[in-house]
Amino acid sequence: MAVALDTLAYARRLREAGLSEQQAEGHADALAAAMSDSLATKQDLRELEARLEVRSTQVDARFTRIEDRFDHLERQLDARFAAIGMRFAETDRRFAEMDKRFDALAAEIDRRFNDRFAEMDRRFSDRFAEMDKRFSDRFAEMDKRFDVRLSDLEHRMTIRLGSLTIAGFGVVSTLITLF
Repeated sequence: MAVALDTLAYARRLREAGLSEQQAEGHADALAAAMSDSLATKQDLRELEARLEVRSTQVDARFTRIEDRFDHLERQLDARFAAIGMRFAETDRRFAEMDKRFDALAAEIDRRFNDRFAEMDRRFSDRFAEMDKRFSDRFAEMDKRFDVRLSDLEHRMTIRLGSLTIAGFGVVSTLITLF
């Protein structure tokens, strides 16, 4: 970077202040070297500004590419989330279908159980009616046999009682004749 320093005017002032010509020129050269290394000129600032403008344009272009890439990634993510959403919807539809199938299966099991239970109830009722009839017939038969035996027993008792009564009359008549 070049600095606009009038080294001759500076050296002349130093000589006027009492320095030797060699000292004044040495100071002027040293100051010029120090200033040229550390101070920026208007030209340096214009060049820096131009470079920064170029760099800013490059950074803006880079940010635009990054934003485009993010937009692309966002569209891809949106598409993937939409696909996932569709899969969830399909899964929900399948679960609903499975629920319907389970409900139909449960209804079929209930129907079969009820049919089977009704059949078993009918068979039990038939069997119970059959056993009730058999017991009734058996008791009726036993009741008849009991009545027949009772009647036979009454008849035999009557005959024995009649025989005892006749025998008793015979004994009483014999006793009466004896006494």
